[in-house]
Amino acid sequence: MSGVITLIKEDHQKLESVFKKLEKAEPQEIPGLLRQVQELLVPHSKAEEKVVYPAIRSTVPDESSDIEDGLEEHHHVEETLEQLLASDPEAPGVDGLIAAMIGEVRHHVEEEEEQILPAFGDAASNQQLSDLGEQFTAAKEEELRALKAGSAGA
Repeated sequence: MSGVITLIKEDHQKLESVFKKLEKAEPQEIPGLLRQVQELLVPHSKAEEKVVYPAIRSTVPDESSDIEDGLEEHHHVEETLEQLLASDPEAPGVDGLIAAMIGEVRHHVEEEEEQILPAFGDAASNQQLSDLGEQFTAAKEEELRALKAGSAGA
């Protein structure tokens, strides 16, 4: 099992590849790409909130304010994504909202990868990172199942 930092960065790369498609997408492609973003982003964010952020807080207390910012960014991006999923892809302002969401996620990823995760990686043991990787993966799978079950009922 990979360490949690590697897993988080892999998720960030997957999301970035969907963002690149979304930035060039034709209107009819947008809803499917937004659903891909949702299925990558929401389970990732919720698993970070449940498993990773508490571990970072206890291991590297100096990162607490960055973690708080991260939580706010997660919630704001999820709200924006919900709004986009409910919108007509050709409605005025949708392209700006997509660009804003992508920009916010990229900013969040940069902060995580350049500040929070390196500080945590330096402070945590390999065993802790490995154990968190397993917990993070399990939490993501559980959140994805819940997300799909919720959208099936919608």
